[in-house]
Amino acid sequence: MEYNKTIIGGHFVISFDNVIHGFLAVVMAPLFFGINDDPIVQLLSSYAAYSALFIAGPVGAIAFGRMGDKLGRKKALLASILGIGIPAFTIGVLPTYNTIGITAPISLIILRMIQGFFKGTEYAGVLVHNYETGNKKASSTANVISIGCYGGCVAALVCWCATQGEASSWSWRIPITIGAILSLVVFFFRMKISETDEYIEILNQHKILKSPVRELLRNYKLETAVGIAVCAMYMAFAYSSMIFGNRLFQQAGYSVSQSMIFSIFDLLWISIALSICGKIADKIGMVKQMQIGSLILIAASYPVCMLISGELTLFKIYSYMIIVTFLSATVASCSAAYVLSLLPVHCRYTGFSLSDSIGSIIGGATPFMMLLFSSTFNSNIGCVLWLYITTIPTVILITVMNNRIRKKQMAN
Repeated sequence: MEYNKTIIGGHFVISFDNVIHGFLAVVMAPLFFGINDDPIVQLLSSYAAYSALFIAGPVGAIAFGRMGDKLGRKKALLASILGIGIPAFTIGVLPTYNTIGITAPISLIILRMIQGFFKGTEYAGVLVHNYETGNKKASSTANVISIGCYGGCVAALVCWCATQGEASSWSWRIPITIGAILSLVVFFFRMKISETDEYIEILNQHKILKSPVRELLRNYKLETAVGIAVCAMYMAFAYSSMIFGNRLFQQAGYSVSQSMIFSIFDLLWISIALSICGKIADKIGMVKQMQIGSLILIAASYPVCMLISGELTLFKIYSYMIIVTFLSATVASCSAAYVLSLLPVHCRYTGFSLSDSIGSIIGGATPFMMLLFSSTFNSNIGCVLWLYITTIPTVILITVMNNRIRKKQMAN
C-alpha cells in the first residue's frame, strides 16, 4: 500500500489538535470558566466547549462535502486544513476569564465551532482520498486512523511537558500553537497533490451532481444513517477510554501531568489494536467484523464499567482502558472502509463527511455525558448508560444494512 504522506499528515494534525484540547480541558476549565467556583461545573463547561468542535460539523460537511464532490477533493482538503489551523492559533493567544471576563469562554466556544466546521471534512477528505487512490482494504483505513493516534501520543507528551510546575498557568498555549503551525505546514505541502482517478473519471463523464445532499437523502438514507451510527459508537468507546480515562486518573488522585503520561499508553495501544483488527477484517470480511464487533460492544459495556466503579486503582483504570480500547478498535478499524464502500463516488465526500460529523457530535459528547452520568449516579457505573445509548441503535442499523448487502450479493 502506498500512502500520500501529505494527505495523511492532515489526520495526524487534527488528531493532535483533538487530543490537545481533550487533555487540556482540565487545565483550561478554571482559566476560561471561572464564573463558577465548583470544579465539577468548570470541568463540565470545559468538556462542553470541547464538544463544541463537533456541533458545527454537519454544516461544514454540507458546505465542504459539496465542495469535495463538485470542485474536487484537493480544494476541499486545502480549505479544511486551513480552517483548522487559523482558529487553533487564535485559541493559543486568547485571553482568559480573568482578563476579559465572559468574552473568554464565549470566544473559546466560537473558535472551537469554527474548527468543527472544517474538522469533519478534513477527516473525511483524508479517508476518501486514501480510499480512491487504491487503498480500499480495511487494514488501509485502519492504518490511516492509527497514524492519527500517533498524533495523539505526541500531543499527550507535549501536554505533559506543558503542564509541569507553575508554568501550566500559561504554557497550555504552547501545544495548541504547535498544532496550528503543523496545520499550516500541511496546507503548503498539500498544494502539490493531485485529484484522485475516481473523481477525474466522474468529472470526465459529466456525472458531477448539482446537489450531493439531495442525492443522499433521496437514495442513500440508510447508508448515511449507518455511517452516523457507526461513527458515534466507536468514538464513544474511544473517547470513554482516551479522554474520560484521563479524568479517571485524576479522580484516583494522580496529577494532571501524571494522567497525561499514563494516557500515552492508551493511545499507543489503540494504534496497535487498530492495525491488528484491520488485518483481521481483511481476512474475515469487514461486513462480518462490523456485525460481530458491534454485538461485542453491547455485551461488554456493563462489565467494563464495573471495572471503574467503586475505589479506583491504577490497575483497574488500565484494565478498563485496555479492554475498551481494543473493543473500540474492532469496529473503528473497518468502519471507514465499510461506510465508504456503501457510498457512490459522486456523493461520497458529502456522505462520509455528513456521517462522520453528525456521528462526531454524539461521540464527541462522551466525556461530558460520562462525567454527567457518573456525577448523577455518584458512581462511574452510570457511564454504561451512555455506552448503551450509542451502541444499541447502531447494532440494529448495521444488521439491517448487512441483510441488504447479503440480498444484493445473492441476487448477483
